[in-house]
Amino acid sequence: MIVDGEHTFSGPRETVWGLLQDPEVLAKAMPGARQLTLTEDGAYKGVIRIGVGPVTAAEWSLNVKLSDVVHPQSYVMNVESKGALGFTRGSATVNLDEVDEGTRMRYHADLAVGGKVAGVGQRLLDQVAKMLTRQGLDALNKELEARLAASEPA
Repeated sequence: MIVDGEHTFSGPRETVWGLLQDPEVLAKAMPGARQLTLTEDGAYKGVIRIGVGPVTAAEWSLNVKLSDVVHPQSYVMNVESKGALGFTRGSATVNLDEVDEGTRMRYHADLAVGGKVAGVGQRLLDQVAKMLTRQGLDALNKELEARLAASEPA
């Protein structure tokens, strides 16, 4: 399954980069995240709870490892999750570019989904992936706006 697109944040690239490295922010941006902790430099472990269509929500273990990190420009995120209903495995490339409006994020993920959850069909999985991506980007936007507002002089 391929998930790609772009999103423009109205904030500086360095601030957006910091948000994308903060496990508390990432947990807020991951729909269904129960926990996310930094285990070592660029590695995170967590638990998420997601349901897809007729497959009821279940907890999945989540492992994320960042590689090919070029601060504050890009990285590759390797993701693996497992649960009673299946697994996901894959990688995503994230690029941050400075633009007049702030910071443009370009992302491209190639994920494999298996187990019972894969039985719901590719079209439904694609729709759910787009919805979760949109929710995550909206959550990142809210966090960015809150941090920028807090740093402005009164």
